[in-house]
Amino acid sequence: MTFSSIDHPAIACFDVRKLAEWYCKTFGMRVIAQNDAEPPAIVIGFGEKLSGPEALIEMMPVKDAGPNPAETPRFQPGIRHLAFRVSSFDCAFAKLKDAGVAFTTPPGDAVGGGRTILFRDPEGNELQIVERRP
Repeated sequence: MTFSSIDHPAIACFDVRKLAEWYCKTFGMRVIAQNDAEPPAIVIGFGEKLSGPEALIEMMPVKDAGPNPAETPRFQPGIRHLAFRVSSFDCAFAKLKDAGVAFTTPPGDAVGGGRTILFRDPEGNELQIVERRP
């Protein structure tokens, strides 16, 4: 098939380096690529290279005015959150709590089965952890 997967979402960041560092520290990701611009665009992920099967996220600098992500209503049109699949909800939840993450919802049931919870990154983008049940 011509289309095989989603390569990456992109997050427009007020401080690309700082937010990329937070994602790497919080989720165990690493910087895989970046350009020479100032501020740079950075691609982070769980793998070693851009062509691997692991998830990627592009962090790019904010260049246009718009709403603050922290003030964006949860069910406003558009992409609303980025979900991280976890092997153990309880372990991931505890790690995020220890990292000082403030959750925006209580733990709940994921569509299709499993457990989930929502929170925001330091720039206000909505994130989710989800544990899927086989």
